[in-house]
Amino acid sequence: MGLDNQQWQVELRKNVIGLKNCRFPKSSEIELGGTIEQATITMKEKGLHANMQSDAAAFEAWALALLCHCGAQSVQISLDTGAAKEGLHYERFLYRLKRFTELFPNCVTSTFVPKPKALGQGRHIWNQSNSRSESPDANSTERMLAASRKNPKESDLELALEISSAFKSHFRLDKVMRQWPVGLFDECVADGNQLFTGGKSGIDLVGIRGDTLVLFELKKAGNEKVGAVSELLFYASVMRDSIGASAIFKFESQEARKNCAIGPEDIIRCSRICAVLLAPRFHPLITEPRMFEELNRVMKKLYSDRPIQFETAAIIGPQNECGDFVFGDGKSIE
Repeated sequence: MGLDNQQWQVELRKNVIGLKNCRFPKSSEIELGGTIEQATITMKEKGLHANMQSDAAAFEAWALALLCHCGAQSVQISLDTGAAKEGLHYERFLYRLKRFTELFPNCVTSTFVPKPKALGQGRHIWNQSNSRSESPDANSTERMLAASRKNPKESDLELALEISSAFKSHFRLDKVMRQWPVGLFDECVADGNQLFTGGKSGIDLVGIRGDTLVLFELKKAGNEKVGAVSELLFYASVMRDSIGASAIFKFESQEARKNCAIGPEDIIRCSRICAVLLAPRFHPLITEPRMFEELNRVMKKLYSDRPIQFETAAIIGPQNECGDFVFGDGKSIE
């Protein structure tokens, strides 16, 4: 007899002491099934269109939970029969699925055979940041003040981190910039040529550390979704496909736009990636180190060129406009 979402939750809670209060999502969000020998995950239509960190969309995070914490020997991922198998959300899903199954060739499979268009023939191009009206340092006091207020927005934290000396020092960054766009297009950046959902979506912060591209997924206090792992995996994957001589995703121009600290030329010359989840507190499935340890193990095994390293870092915002951020050991910081 197969297990369902609730029964997998029982397995999760009994195997690791620190996960006794963890919950798997409802089957209406994303359906878990199968057995210890082969668990199954069925994505719903909702999950294709939802934010990648949401319970309905984060199949990578739930698959890792099944493998790392529930004793599942393998996981098979499928899409609900009623879900539309076309469009930009579907293409992004296919890309994520392809890259994830490559990481775990012996224990993660899918019922899908279509090759994502992003990995097909042709020239695939990123959109780029627009020029900015002024330098980030022009409003440094205002940025720190907004980040120091009670319950700041994530955008306020991003703006402050972009000009934070403590941030650059802690992560040894030569350059840093917020909101790196991730809209991918076929042949040229134009309406109708999109391969992924784009719009205003972007990587929260990117930094350059020597030959390392450092990606930051930032979460404010209270946002502790395990699906942040799925977001970070996607961003690390697409940027790995954009760096070095083997890059398959290109840029129309290599020069940085006005008042942008980082340009495509900085990205392209990098030879490795560090992907950092940055938050005051983390979901227990992330605080428990096995998930990130397993990701780093398979990354090291598969990607000898353009390697990827995953990390977590805890953060406290500035206390006033004259203050700065404080960083912790990757679990939580009070």
